[in-house]
Amino acid sequence: MSPRYLVGLILAVATLGGCSGALTPNPDAVISPQSEAPTLEVVVLAADDLVAVESEVRANGEVLQPAASGVPVIEWTGESLTLDVEAPGFHPWSFELEDYPEAGTIEFRLEPVVLSGIVTTDSGRPLPGARVTLGDSSDTTDNEGRYALDRAVSGTITLDRPAWENAEFPWDGTVTEVDMTMSPVVVRALRVSPEAVLDGEPWQAVLSLADLSGIDAVAIDLKTEDGTVVYPTEVAVANSIGAVSPFFDARQVLAEAKEHDLYTIARIGVFQDNFYAAAEPEAAILTADGSLWRSRAGFAWLDPSDPESYGYSIALAEEACRLGFDEIQFNYASYPPQDVSELQLDGAYNQEVRVASIAAYLERAYSVLHPLRCTVSTEVFGIILESDSDEGVGQRPGTLSRIVDVLSPTLYTTNYGPGWKGYEDPNAFAEAIVDDALRAGAGRVDGYGYLRPWLQTWTISTADQRAVQSIATESGLGWMLWSNSATYSADILPPR
Repeated sequence: MSPRYLVGLILAVATLGGCSGALTPNPDAVISPQSEAPTLEVVVLAADDLVAVESEVRANGEVLQPAASGVPVIEWTGESLTLDVEAPGFHPWSFELEDYPEAGTIEFRLEPVVLSGIVTTDSGRPLPGARVTLGDSSDTTDNEGRYALDRAVSGTITLDRPAWENAEFPWDGTVTEVDMTMSPVVVRALRVSPEAVLDGEPWQAVLSLADLSGIDAVAIDLKTEDGTVVYPTEVAVANSIGAVSPFFDARQVLAEAKEHDLYTIARIGVFQDNFYAAAEPEAAILTADGSLWRSRAGFAWLDPSDPESYGYSIALAEEACRLGFDEIQFNYASYPPQDVSELQLDGAYNQEVRVASIAAYLERAYSVLHPLRCTVSTEVFGIILESDSDEGVGQRPGTLSRIVDVLSPTLYTTNYGPGWKGYEDPNAFAEAIVDDALRAGAGRVDGYGYLRPWLQTWTISTADQRAVQSIATESGLGWMLWSNSATYSADILPPR
């Protein structure tokens, strides 16, 4: 018997014995043999809010019918009664009534059935933000994965949460604590460039490959690496700064992807942005003389330590989510991957500030997108899975895994220089490099977020491309393939 049920019993006894005087005969209620038999009203209330509860009341096994007032009534014959009270979502109660109560009323306060427990990931970590539903009762798990359903009635518990597979658990009502687990959504995606969609032929080829292979998702650029917004957006800022260059209609692309049962990922660049930096230089990284700084690749960057640089990309992400994309993946949610310590930034250029700044951006984005039931992911530099520092970009696997749903490291051999871990030519050891990175990352991800790597389609053999996919799959992870031209060969893809 649970402690909560014991409390319910104590409250009911206190109510019967103290509040309503149900156990004390009324000395004035002397009934002469010629008098009409008095009636006894049975009032049933919920103990949590003292509102009347629709219930079944039985007296000596017979169901009492409600009077015109809606309250069950029975004639008092002077003999003791066994009263049994039951209501859906409440603990039942039974009481032996030996004396006629004052005012001819007896009151029961039923304790609600509270179903509670913890929802965890399949690795045992608490999973916040999961919606737990049972009949008309629903709750969302807190940061410790806990939920509580009041007035629970036996049936099927359903769990749903972005980035995690929906789950169902039957509950027969015999226990009041149920712990449950959820498994991550595992996808195998192809990246599609704006040019590929505009051309039409590469986009249709991707859709055909999805029909014939094990591919079940597409990742589509909406805001590119230079800051171009490639669809007709209603976000005013994008239009006012001249960032919009419509390559395709996002709604049409979504509809075509859904026709092929594809999971859809919208890629949105964040801090690397030529357009917004030029239009709002006070939110950008500046040189010592106050001019706009550009990276070695020629890109301007927003200042991640300045919250004024956050809202624009989050507005685009929210729009993409409302359009119907299943997932928003942020690209370059980081500091520039080169030393900018001598440049003008709002915050100090140290690891603590860098990590806190990227975390603050993603926390804000998550607070907007998750209530809309969109998965939130972020692309990360592959090296951070094995580094003891943030590598100057503000990304740490443990921190990020406690904020976003999915971390997508770029595990391309071309990102690792000669001599990495003793490999003179990393391209010849793609399998080992990806395996080492994912193993290291698994040990550093300590939140509910999970890994889904970006894998390459160039400079390594077809056999190695299939091998690195298998490594991720055997680790229980999904993966995404990158091609600049969105050109993919069927022989590198898993079977349907």
